[in-house]
Amino acid sequence: MLFVIHRVILTAGWLSVKFPSKKVIQLEGSAEVAVYKRGRVWWYHFEFQGRHIQESSGFTTKTRAIQAEAKRRSELLDRRAGFKQARLTGKFEEHVKDFLEWSDRQHRAKTRELHGTNCDTLLRFFSGKFLDEITTGMVEDFKLARSREERKNAKDGSIISPATVNRALTTLKKLFNHAEKCGYEIANPTRRVEFLNEGPGRMRVISFEEEIKYLANASQPLKDIAQIILDTGLRPEEVFRIRVDHLDFDARTIFNPFGKTPAARRKVTMTADVHTTLKERVKKAKGPFIFPSKSAADRAIGSVRKAHDTAVADAGIKDHFRLYDLRHTFATRAVAGGVDLPTLSAMLGHTSIQMTMRYVHPAEEQKKIAAGKLEAFRITGIVQAIEKSRSIATIPATVN
Repeated sequence: MLFVIHRVILTAGWLSVKFPSKKVIQLEGSAEVAVYKRGRVWWYHFEFQGRHIQESSGFTTKTRAIQAEAKRRSELLDRRAGFKQARLTGKFEEHVKDFLEWSDRQHRAKTRELHGTNCDTLLRFFSGKFLDEITTGMVEDFKLARSREERKNAKDGSIISPATVNRALTTLKKLFNHAEKCGYEIANPTRRVEFLNEGPGRMRVISFEEEIKYLANASQPLKDIAQIILDTGLRPEEVFRIRVDHLDFDARTIFNPFGKTPAARRKVTMTADVHTTLKERVKKAKGPFIFPSKSAADRAIGSVRKAHDTAVADAGIKDHFRLYDLRHTFATRAVAGGVDLPTLSAMLGHTSIQMTMRYVHPAEEQKKIAAGKLEAFRITGIVQAIEKSRSIATIPATVN
């Protein structure tokens, strides 16, 4: 390939460029440079602080190439002087794409999936806006509007929880932090936005009557998944990811290798119903997972949300509950059945008993039973006290 090179001489802080026509152009600089043509595009190269800089100007004209070189030199000088070169921000959707690509490399699959879901929501509100146009006021508007939206596919009119809104705000905050780390000079508008008060969270315990109706209307694989949660206390995602090699039918245990803490990585005991269900599932398994994805047998199922909402509606249960509430139901029933808190904490994969206590929510029927026990204990105590006082009154006085 033929390279046409034009020598450029810098003297006393000014750049003298000599073209074949002997026309001289002066540009600011401080070293010798050369511009040359490679194909149709002009390149430049020069020495800067002992480093050889050789880059394409991106232009097809010599004059623009020299201007590009001068700009590049200026950027290097500013960097040496401690000045930060500002980058122009792109549209919000462009930064979402960059952020999610970074999240793919940085986070676990579950965290990346959560950020992806939150970004889908954020795009509905901020798509088309340049990142540096988004203000704190806009974020506050998003927070208010999102908190008033109905849950997707909810048939009971329930609205988005404060926790869901806060998770989206967290993703937005991380997106702006990522943009700042990439050199964009922007003010993060989420820094002054307060999260919504999540409170203790809505934790529901279903009754035995509701359980019977729900399971009768649940389709597969939801029915088996729900039964396993009710009988073992495993988290929904832990049930989704049960593999064939996690099961020990002789010891009647399920090994869960997932979790952020050692306590979460545990073995749980199968009940008779769970033992039978899993044995049948193993016979039908075509891949490593007990509950495979419909699209690929080598991937675990990701969600049964639609099937769950349908089952709740078809069962005529007006007070909606989440699939995760079956785990709360397991914990509450375990305590009512006499399981001590340290053992229950280990079964649930908790690091502390305090966390376990948050999961225990006596249902109305348990409260009535407890009140009945207390009442019976009180009555028994009063009767015994009366009988004791009567026996004392009938003892004859001793004659001295």
